Amino acid sequence: MFFLQKLPTDHILQDFSKKYPDMQVVNVSACLHLLKVASELLRELEGHFSKNGLSQARFLALIVLEREKSHQLKCIDMTQALGVSKPNITRLLDSLEADGLIERRGSKEDKRCSMIAITTEGSRALASVLPGYYRIMNQAMKPFDSNSKEKLIQLLGQVATGS
Repeated sequence: MFFLQKLPTDHILQDFSKKYPDMQVVNVSACLHLLKVASELLRELEGHFSKNGLSQARFLALIVLEREKSHQLKCIDMTQALGVSKPNITRLLDSLEADGLIERRGSKEDKRCSMIAITTEGSRALASVLPGYYRIMNQAMKPFDSNSKEKLIQLLGQVATGS
């Protein structure tokens, strides 16, 4: 999370660039703005999830399961889909299971791994949070026209893939 509320001015960044020649003012400024906007969006989403008994991690686990055709994944696939460590996924899945939002089943193909499945209650919880989630997303993108949104998606996709 990025907590800096008052971003440095271009003048301040220019001063820093004199001390640190590898710094490119426009790049740092753009990144700081991106971090600030993303963090504000995440805080708003976390508040929404919290009001609905979820967290970002719990929401993401449920949405990953819901979007699967079979509504289930191997535990290792959940770990990779969420980009978390095995101990963290175990704690997350334990809490979701305790709340009846997912269930663990033995895999028919591989007895060494378990399948994680979203329950009817988990699907209901997700369905109740999604309208507000989409409302927040739509509001965040309101300042952009369609062409700007497409360009933003393209540019951020390149950044995310490192190309």
